[in-house]
Amino acid sequence: MLQTADYRIYALSDTAMLIDWGNIINDDINHTVLTLFHCIKQENKPFVRDLIPAYSTLTIVYNPVMLWKQGIENMEAYLRNFIETVMGNCSEEVMQQQSLIQVPVCYHPQVAPDLLAFCEEKKITVEKLIELHSQTIYRVFMLGFLPGFAYMGTVPEILEMPRKALPAQQVAAGSVGIAGRQTGVYPFNSPGGWHIIGQTPEAMFQQNRMQPALLQPGNRVQFVPIDLNTFNSLLQNKN
Repeated sequence: MLQTADYRIYALSDTAMLIDWGNIINDDINHTVLTLFHCIKQENKPFVRDLIPAYSTLTIVYNPVMLWKQGIENMEAYLRNFIETVMGNCSEEVMQQQSLIQVPVCYHPQVAPDLLAFCEEKKITVEKLIELHSQTIYRVFMLGFLPGFAYMGTVPEILEMPRKALPAQQVAAGSVGIAGRQTGVYPFNSPGGWHIIGQTPEAMFQQNRMQPALLQPGNRVQFVPIDLNTFNSLLQNKN
């Protein structure tokens, strides 16, 4: 049975219900959100149009016409009962089934404009940063900001760093950054305020893939260091 913290279930609109554990970033709560996300997904209910997990909330977007055709008049009560029933039967095993995704990363100043300044600020060597960042296994908390941008955590305490006071106007696609307790990969060229410590040749989002976003909520992720030559070779082969 899924162990849940205090939560509220309420209508977000006439086509969406929200399960809300409060405005907080907490590993245990996010684990609960993602476990429930996968359990509801496994139910494969045709009236569920979308599931949107975040740090401490899960939004269920549903088709009211489909429920109305089934003779359900009080949809909010029906969905509340559905959610709480799934919660009661939800197994932790759905999270244990999440495979480990390895993402190659080049930690080199040529592709990581903030790497040296970051290490100087933290008073650690580049080698130590690579060791700490790549040996940690991260969980994808949620997707947001850009299609395929995965918020992952948590980084080792020594690597925590507030966002930049002045965001960069252009961050290259594939850039691996740190902000606060989180790490993430920019899927496209864009402005950004995270500290860029590396870059991956992997495409984080491809519209023509069966699953466009490489990373999904609940995934376990580990970064694998590669050298600059390997990075350039992989990037050239991709293009």
